[in-house]
Amino acid sequence: MALHDHKPEYVDTDDTVRYLDGSSLSRPFDLPRNQWLIAAVFLVAAIGIGGYFGFQIIDEVVNAPARAAASLEENLNRDVALDLPSLIELVNYSNEDIRASFDEAGYTIYDKTDEETAAAGVGFDLIKLPSDVSLEEAGLLYLQGVSNLSAADAAKLLNGSWEITVDRASGTDFRVRYADFASGTVDAAIQNAIIAEGLSDTTFGDSGVDGSGNTFQAGTVAIGDATYTWQVSACPLSGVYDNDGLPESAVYVGVRLYL
Repeated sequence: MALHDHKPEYVDTDDTVRYLDGSSLSRPFDLPRNQWLIAAVFLVAAIGIGGYFGFQIIDEVVNAPARAAASLEENLNRDVALDLPSLIELVNYSNEDIRASFDEAGYTIYDKTDEETAAAGVGFDLIKLPSDVSLEEAGLLYLQGVSNLSAADAAKLLNGSWEITVDRASGTDFRVRYADFASGTVDAAIQNAIIAEGLSDTTFGDSGVDGSGNTFQAGTVAIGDATYTWQVSACPLSGVYDNDGLPESAVYVGVRLYL
């Protein structure tokens, strides 16, 4: 005898066709209560996950640019003093005295001097950081490269900072460079730099545009028994740092005093 002997049930027959009983297929189909609960949990989870990713996408597309613009504006309008060093005063200082004067002024200094120059004692390369940027934070930003930063981070690092280099290997060559976010034009930035460096009452010489496309004003100044040459050059900041979003009116300024 077979263990399973299920014979089909027929509801109607005729000479050639037999019809199976399909009544069980027409009854209402209801999930058990526990399965309804499981389905509800999955539905709520799906809605939550979809809502989260939807919010993330909307936030990235709509809100992120607005936050970036607000952060940039905040960093450009910070109350940080530039405190440009006076090259006319520093030119007669020793390297050690210059560093000491920066320490006395309370500046936070990022030292870029290469080992060879430092060992020879012929100069240095220092960056005075904005008063609200720590040495640790600046180090992390500089490691990325200024041009690779967001506009907001670049503005935070550049606004209120300057870089000074001194080279005494052959003669005397002092330079200070910085970003000017306030002057608005290259010509205005040059004039403001001349005033800030105390060069207004010195002898003016050549001016124009140099071979690199920088606008410049040159001149001479007597310091002690020597006559130094000075030059103030400027160009759009975008010509030095390619950070999308920085103000088009920002200017990069360089002041040089040499003998």
